[in-house]
Amino acid sequence: MSPTSSGARWLPPEPLPAGESWRRSAKGLLVADGCVLLLHVCDPVEPQLGSWWELPGGGLEPGEDERDAVVREVREETGLRLDRDDVGTIAWTRHATFRWLGRRRWQRETVHLVALPATARERALDPTPEAPGALLAVAWQPLEALAGLRTYPLRLAEHVPALLAGRHVAEGLERWS
Repeated sequence: MSPTSSGARWLPPEPLPAGESWRRSAKGLLVADGCVLLLHVCDPVEPQLGSWWELPGGGLEPGEDERDAVVREVREETGLRLDRDDVGTIAWTRHATFRWLGRRRWQRETVHLVALPATARERALDPTPEAPGALLAVAWQPLEALAGLRTYPLRLAEHVPALLAGRHVAEGLERWS
């Protein structure tokens, strides 16, 4: 296992196909007043993949750590401005592979718990999506509604109670699409 910059450990994944490499990604599990902030997205290049709800977050830029990436990505994808101190330590480590914009992606992900006051749900959401047509909505979803949604990560509803209780979740490779 190899450590991340914050000390969390990765489960060993299966070998990647030749020519592929892991992309580092950080996501935020933003929770306020019994709700989770999610992005409703679809792939404009492969609409047959359908739509799903996912956590805000994305790839780390050069020189950026996971917390800085969460702050930047949340601002870009939702319009919410977080302080670096709002972003908790890594709560969930995982590997995933999925199709996005016409190609297979391989990603090492960290998910950080971001506990916000109830008033966060009153802030205006103003995303700046990177892929035209990909972002359908940004919405606060009640925790009890997660099980009825198609989500990325797939096991989001299952793991949220453990994450909110302060337990770390470590997963191997999820083949999402």
